[in-house]
Amino acid sequence: MKYDFLNIIGLMTGTSMDGIDISLVQTNGLELRRLNKNYFYKYNNKTKSFLMNILNEDISFNLKRKQHLDEFITNEHYLALKDLDIIETCDLVGFHGQTIHHDPENKISIQLGNPKRLAKMLNKDVIFDFRSNDLKLGGQGAPLAPIYHEFIIKKFNLKLPSCILNIGGVSNLTYWDGNRLLGFDTGPGNALMDNYISIISNKRFDKNGVLASKGIPDKKIIKRFLHHSFFKKPPPKSLDKHSFIDFYNELLKKKYSNADIMATLAEFTVESIVSSLLFLPQTVNSILITGGGYRNIHLMKRLNDRLKLKFLNEEQLGIDFDYIESELIAYLSARSIYNLPITFPSTTGIFQPSSGGKLYSCL
Repeated sequence: MKYDFLNIIGLMTGTSMDGIDISLVQTNGLELRRLNKNYFYKYNNKTKSFLMNILNEDISFNLKRKQHLDEFITNEHYLALKDLDIIETCDLVGFHGQTIHHDPENKISIQLGNPKRLAKMLNKDVIFDFRSNDLKLGGQGAPLAPIYHEFIIKKFNLKLPSCILNIGGVSNLTYWDGNRLLGFDTGPGNALMDNYISIISNKRFDKNGVLASKGIPDKKIIKRFLHHSFFKKPPPKSLDKHSFIDFYNELLKKKYSNADIMATLAEFTVESIVSSLLFLPQTVNSILITGGGYRNIHLMKRLNDRLKLKFLNEEQLGIDFDYIESELIAYLSARSIYNLPITFPSTTGIFQPSSGGKLYSCL
């Protein structure tokens, strides 16, 4: 089969719920060419608060409410795209939607969005629903990134075994040694830290980890929570953004200073990442860190102190880490069109490699 390159827009709004990452790339699902067409549509404070509040709702049995939220998310994506000139030149739009609930044990993963409506609004075909096929076939529906991370490791000839660690709302890791591809969630990322900083200030995140750097972490509570069954479970495995809400709530009851709470949340993220590396078949020789956590100077310093590894940065590779996930969605969309697998037994626990995503025509 011939895999032609397509101009695809990838759309991603992650667990941080701060806005929509947008990338136009050329990809055939095997290779990817960057066009330096990246954009960020920032949610206003009202939208972000609204979305954060949705996480506390159980909408799984409320079809009318879900339809309303689907329309809301779709409208936000349309607003993000409508004035960009990349719409005219694209062949296809990859639309991930907004994840509001992920429960791999019960094979549930809910992404808000109405792909059929977005296709009509943009007059472009849309690929949506990347996770349900994996869930139906025994997988956990996450993480989706490993196949694209493998491409990056190969593309830049990173020294093997190599890892890509994405520190988003939840942290996830991809391992590639030239033979074996692994992917799994490692534990909390930025979500707990972001949530706390938004409660105590009008900020969305602790810039550079300044507040966390001034505090003293409670190592006893961290050590106890690292005995959580998730950290003992071998990969593949995945999490919901609120999987460690018990840890978070217990920490808040301690009535520590804001700096000490932030330091403890940051250290929990660091230690969960460190413990996850014990599951890897071999010691890694190179590690590339992406996601919002990469911008947190304190977090990076603590990881470096614990791992004693040299982290590769975006300047060295000449790519913008902020848009790797939107590139990923474009890449997966091409693989969906060509029926190439996007999830694997070693990345999600699915029975056999499988494609995913559904095509919604604009016609």
